[in-house]
Amino acid sequence: MIAVACIGLVAFGTVEGCIVSKMHAQGKPDLDYVVVLGAQVRKSGPSLVLRYRLDKAIEYLDENPNTICIVSGGKGPNEPFPEAQGMADYLKEHGIAEQRILEEPDSKTTEENIVNSKKMINDDNASIGVITNNFHMFRALQIADKYGLDNAQGIAAGSPPDMLVNNMVREFFAEIKFLL
Repeated sequence: MIAVACIGLVAFGTVEGCIVSKMHAQGKPDLDYVVVLGAQVRKSGPSLVLRYRLDKAIEYLDENPNTICIVSGGKGPNEPFPEAQGMADYLKEHGIAEQRILEEPDSKTTEENIVNSKKMINDDNASIGVITNNFHMFRALQIADKYGLDNAQGIAAGSPPDMLVNNMVREFFAEIKFLL
């Protein structure tokens, strides 16, 4: 019983260490594309977690005026419209030109976000950044690598501090599921 507990603690510590290692990823300037991974949208707009991602995208896009932004996310059963639509609207409301935004409105998972967004990129040599919350970055980059975005760079957005412990524990289990 003690051995199993020790193995569990080591596994937890190892995975959490990997997650923390990507929490401050910034990506290089002047990437050709950034992909913003979707999260909950409401009639009133993006959820708090999604606003962190979108605000990081706005910051990056303002600093890199030639970068195209792919917003990726479909419509969940409890959402009034596709996440991509809500994300695009938020970016436009915050000064990002419509012609710099591509909407991918069909995906329901991070894997689908990556696969469907990749189909929108016509250049096999394009440089790509992935924008998601800090706690989600490690797994998002693993998924990007798995589906052929080998050189994708992480651009980590923050996350609500009061939700970080919950999100880190949840991400541990999501990582184990991904690995299995």
